Amino acid sequence: MPNAEDRRVKMTKKILKEALIDSMHTKPLHEISIKRLCELADINRSTFYHHYDSPVDLYNDIINDISKDVNQIIGKHRSLRSSNTDVIAEMLTYAENNRELFLVLLSDKGNISIGERLTRIVGNFIGYESGTELSMYCAQFISAGVANILWLWLNKENRLPPKEVAGLITTIMMQGVKRAVLFSEKDNILNNDFHPKKEQ
Repeated sequence: MPNAEDRRVKMTKKILKEALIDSMHTKPLHEISIKRLCELADINRSTFYHHYDSPVDLYNDIINDISKDVNQIIGKHRSLRSSNTDVIAEMLTYAENNRELFLVLLSDKGNISIGERLTRIVGNFIGYESGTELSMYCAQFISAGVANILWLWLNKENRLPPKEVAGLITTIMMQGVKRAVLFSEKDNILNNDFHPKKEQ
């Protein structure tokens, strides 16, 4: 059971992360000062430095949290032998539940590290062999497309259900854009499914 000190640390980090995301609505990461974060979080600079070295360090902690959560989703569904659509639907639900965070991270106020992490997650998810230049290009191409779909979807007030958008992403990833366009026009996306790569 976490003690009072653990709870205080978690709460302090949570408040600082919220302060950073709030600041990134109006300023890019490199323009955000520690002084501003401390004012928003109502903490002193020594407390900030006790946990982080800089706003970039704080930002990277947020990205690490997301990567950990997404990898847990992938791992859970691999063990359940779920369809790709089910995996991606849960990822989209996770993004929707953290909508303000993802809108900031995917905007021009974000940082290139989110794109790099997304590329690695996509490459791992679809089973591209790491280390080859061409596979890196494939993962980058797909992750950029997924990021843009996510951005557009989260910006809509009346969004399509996560499962429906997940079906489109699955089709694009596994069968290509041309097939995805045909399926989207026929509203037949969810009838085509695949299974995530199993661990060796």
